[in-house]
Amino acid sequence: MVCDISSTFMIFKKDTFEKDIIVDDKLISRIDKELFKMPHYCPESHYLDVASKEYFFGLVVLRHYLKLAGDRYFAFEVKAKNIDLFMLTPSISSPSGPGSDSQAIKIYFGNLETYLVDSSQFGFEPLILNRFDKVYCYLPSMRGEEPDARHLNQFFHCEMEMKGTLIDLVPVVEGYIKCFCATMLKMNAIIERLSDKLEKTRTVLERIIESDFFPSMEFDDGVRMLSGTNGKEFVNFTRHGRDITNTGEAKLAQIAKFNLPFWLKNFDRDRVPFYQKPWPNNPEKTVNADLIFPALIDGAFGGEVVGSDQRQDDPLEMYESLKRQGEISAKPYEWYINLRRLPNYATTSGFGLGIERFLAWALAKNCVKDVIIYPRLKNIASTP
Repeated sequence: MVCDISSTFMIFKKDTFEKDIIVDDKLISRIDKELFKMPHYCPESHYLDVASKEYFFGLVVLRHYLKLAGDRYFAFEVKAKNIDLFMLTPSISSPSGPGSDSQAIKIYFGNLETYLVDSSQFGFEPLILNRFDKVYCYLPSMRGEEPDARHLNQFFHCEMEMKGTLIDLVPVVEGYIKCFCATMLKMNAIIERLSDKLEKTRTVLERIIESDFFPSMEFDDGVRMLSGTNGKEFVNFTRHGRDITNTGEAKLAQIAKFNLPFWLKNFDRDRVPFYQKPWPNNPEKTVNADLIFPALIDGAFGGEVVGSDQRQDDPLEMYESLKRQGEISAKPYEWYINLRRLPNYATTSGFGLGIERFLAWALAKNCVKDVIIYPRLKNIASTP
């Protein structure tokens, strides 16, 4: 018997996915809500909570369907290929800009000095030249900064690279966010038990789905708005340029009265990684955008959940950016710069979405460690 692949895909796309969500949500609806209370995190006994607490049962089910929903979105709507990538690299990505709050995690692999992967971007860009228009992954990223309510040392990261400009990329990101929101709204019992502010969660998810697009703001306009508030904690001024702090992001949402995620775009060139493309008509700014999520309630998670940019396409500009940013050595990135010299090189853009940040925001949690199964926190021993 010949398998009808197209029919199989349609079953996976429509029937099975929807039915499985209904079955699991009904199962959870029959369990007492009080049993889903989030346990206090204790590294020594966390494995016992994972083994027994309903909270983790619900969280695993939620994360499972969000990942499946993302795979369906990228495979069927975006037509992107899923890529399995390495977890060791000599070329760090996100920590390379002076404005980054990330740190690379150095390890020794035998006698080789290398790093744990902080982003999958550098694995994508060679592949995108090999007949692929769009590639993505859903993998862990490891970074070495001090953990806090916004940072884990190992988190899950959905990343995508595509041929095209940032303008081409933005609708794909917004579609992905809407895909997550629509999936969560199908899991009424699960959300009811996991959200710390159920009505806020439902309202914002519905509002996002109904929106045509997310609002945006120029970085310079954001700095001007925050500078008028006399709040020094909102903008960080350095010799390489300016950063808007997490507190500043929250303040911007209040001032502009945004009730949706909003794009903050075109940052100062020397505060972002060297691979972000400068604007041709203003080389002090880059073609980039962060997606900022206003907190659902006071004290809950809010801020950047998605980072995106158009990649550098000019080797000379890349060398210039490395030099401008404090004489960063080009040696680990020569292979990357050389891609731009290949005859089949095409302009690409990409994004990364922090899964735990999205979940913490949507569930009105105040800390990202509360929405991952096994937190990995610097200098804190944990099992398994």
